[in-house]
Amino acid sequence: MKNVLVTISLLIVAAEAMAQFSLTGQVLDPAGEGIPGVTITVKGTSMGTSSDYEGKFQLDDIEKGQWQLILSGVGFQSQEITVDVDQPTKLSPITLKESTTELAAVQIVGKSAATEIREQAYAVEVVSSKGFKNLSTNANDILGKISGVNIRQSGGLGSNFSLSLNGLSGNQLRLFLDGVPMDYFGSSLSLNNFSANLIDRIEVYKGVVPIHLSSDALGGAINVVTSKNVNSFLDASYSVGSFNTHIASLNGQHRNAKNGFTVRLKSFYNTADNNYEVPVNLVNFETGKEEGEPTWVERFHDGYTSKMAWAEVGFVGTSFADQLMVGLMYSDNYKELQQPANAVGQAKIPYGEVAAQEEKIITNLSYKKSGLLNDRLSLRAYLVKVASNSLSIDTSSYRYDWFGERTLRENTAIGEVENRKTLLNLNLDNYLANFNTEYTLAANHNVAVNYSLNHLNVKGSDRFKAENNTQFSNPSTVAKQVFGFSYTQSFFSQKLKNTFFSKYYRYRVTSLETNYQGSEVLPFEATKQYMGYGVTSTLQLREWQLKASYENATRFPELIELFGDGLNYTPNPSLLPEQSNNYNLGFIYSRAGANPFMLSVNGFVRDAQDFILPLVKGIKASHINNGIVRSAGVDLGMSYQLKSGLAFAANGTYLDKRDLNKWRNGAEGVANSQYKVRVPNEPFLFGNVTVSYRRGGFFGHDQMSASIIQRYVGAFYYRWPNLASQGKDTVPQQWTTNLDIVYSIKNGRYNTSFGIANLWDAEVYDNFLQLRPGRTYNLKFRYFIN
Repeated sequence: MKNVLVTISLLIVAAEAMAQFSLTGQVLDPAGEGIPGVTITVKGTSMGTSSDYEGKFQLDDIEKGQWQLILSGVGFQSQEITVDVDQPTKLSPITLKESTTELAAVQIVGKSAATEIREQAYAVEVVSSKGFKNLSTNANDILGKISGVNIRQSGGLGSNFSLSLNGLSGNQLRLFLDGVPMDYFGSSLSLNNFSANLIDRIEVYKGVVPIHLSSDALGGAINVVTSKNVNSFLDASYSVGSFNTHIASLNGQHRNAKNGFTVRLKSFYNTADNNYEVPVNLVNFETGKEEGEPTWVERFHDGYTSKMAWAEVGFVGTSFADQLMVGLMYSDNYKELQQPANAVGQAKIPYGEVAAQEEKIITNLSYKKSGLLNDRLSLRAYLVKVASNSLSIDTSSYRYDWFGERTLRENTAIGEVENRKTLLNLNLDNYLANFNTEYTLAANHNVAVNYSLNHLNVKGSDRFKAENNTQFSNPSTVAKQVFGFSYTQSFFSQKLKNTFFSKYYRYRVTSLETNYQGSEVLPFEATKQYMGYGVTSTLQLREWQLKASYENATRFPELIELFGDGLNYTPNPSLLPEQSNNYNLGFIYSRAGANPFMLSVNGFVRDAQDFILPLVKGIKASHINNGIVRSAGVDLGMSYQLKSGLAFAANGTYLDKRDLNKWRNGAEGVANSQYKVRVPNEPFLFGNVTVSYRRGGFFGHDQMSASIIQRYVGAFYYRWPNLASQGKDTVPQQWTTNLDIVYSIKNGRYNTSFGIANLWDAEVYDNFLQLRPGRTYNLKFRYFIN
């Protein structure tokens, strides 16, 4: 018996000696950003791994004992640390120091992509999505955390939204997906349905737009950069929320480490009923009288469904290409319309069958290669074709009330939107191409050339509305070309950087104009050419960075502005391009260390000519040139993180946007009554404060976090304030609070989050005093393996 006990004891000791554990950690740059692609090896063994897009890594099957880890990454000083392993071990974050080396007169400084972009001379902010991937959120929600950005949505999931940046909004800003303009991707691929799981970071350029984002932005651009993980991974999530909201996402990649062959998949599915309650002064159809007191009713025709699948195949990280990918994407959406987009408040008579749907097939080819000609030359290019079909539906012969009950109209030839039915079917073919090259002339001197092409054909039919049928009977075309050239210089160890650039714009539109009956046709053709130019400059003084920039920019009219949408907007193909002089001046103070702190302040002026605004007449609108509109203001942002895991962030914006047309319609003789009056339907004071806390979970490799976000929007007029009576035509000030809680297991492999939007159930209004949903709940599950 004694021998048996001794044997068992020896076996236990041997088992403990041979026990194998996991070792996890995270690699950060000096600014606290995760560093992807860092190699981690166990000294004296063949064991090793690399960090993921958040800088996290995991080593499995490490035997008990003391080991040396070697961490190395391009642009960072290698570091060796000693670890004791006697149980599953989670290391404290490891910060690598930047290294500077001279290679063929090109200075390489190791920094994360986000840090490099922030340090450019442009007025730019970068937000990483890694803190949002476990939340039930989309690109719009992430953008709402950035100073100067204001997003207004007319309802729930999939509803129309307006995004403004420092006084410019809508088409005046340019949206990009991995550098490709999203202008004609349509509503099925918009920011309010693009899941955070698909996003690596979002870059927000305020004012000056760099030439590699080659388009005709008037004064700002937003570039959504999707995940470019170099490792194989799988990322799946599903969330459920109020109003029968379901959001799912499946993304993955497999890469052959030997030859770089890569297969990617990005996909999402979104659906919601949006059947929240709103107050309505009901109308008696028989008497035509309106009730004096509002009744709370449920929105019954506001559902939304969208889906997307994007598959790519090619090579990543090879000798002949950093990236060479061919892709095919399919997306579609269906949106029920409850009321006119331009209605004030809640419409007295709702829509019961009006809808819009869209289907797109997108093919893409992208190429990227750096390090050519002794590390002096880099190339980037893409080709994209978008084939789209959209349908605007207003064919019902019934009239609906707010309880969803319907009655047959006496005149069955008219629709719900106006006194004619609509079934507008549009077919669009859009071709986009871009070529960008950068060349280092000498140390600290760089030139870049960019060319982009955007060509659109649109043709359609409408068997109910003759005006639409005539206008789109022959193809309408819009062709835009932009040539860009820039020269960048840096001095004093890159502390002072200047970029000078110019852009050449060429624009051509051909279309048809017709009358209300569709019986007259007038061909329309216009060709425009413009030059743009600008300069950016930045000075880095230890923790301080000063920035200044100027650009003379041009923006051409877009699809809906030119041709309408068949329902809410009427065409105006003779619109003139907008032009603007944009000025930015600001500074950033950034302190790294155990308690990193950042403060940024940015002042801006947008002085625009031939400003394009929607002119609302009844429930429909057309776009017009409004002469001179000047926007000026300041935005600020702050973040502070404590070693304890507690973090604070805040941002705010003040905007003064006014009509500076002295004369009505631009002609002398009739004074403009809105001269120097603030432009309506535009919030001028807004911001938010976020408090978050992060700590280890209740088990070995778990983590939990909680955040609370307080949002404020000041009161503003939705009609010209000089025409509104005291206290009327005003959207009241609004305070809203959101709460999010996240729990992660096994180093982020299994994640669960719970969120409450509008915690105190405040009445929140948006464009034209339209009520948004009240308190909503969501629960999300996410699985991620790298």
